[in-house]
Amino acid sequence: MATTTHREIRIDRSLCMGSGQCCWYAPNTFGQDDETIAIVIDPAGDPDDAIEAAADGCPTQAISIVANGAR
Repeated sequence: MATTTHREIRIDRSLCMGSGQCCWYAPNTFGQDDETIAIVIDPAGDPDDAIEAAADGCPTQAISIVANGAR
């Protein structure tokens, strides 16, 4: 039986400055709300490496990816 690790993408709204870098790296995963703060629109919208690049490329490090265990 294969194991799959599920993840949660978190955005710290107090840190997000609305640069839009996450939307550039992973446009199917991230968007921006009316205040130009990052939001997750689809946690599985882009490949894992694109989502990780978005988190790594965030200028304020407002995005974190948390593993939720294995299934």
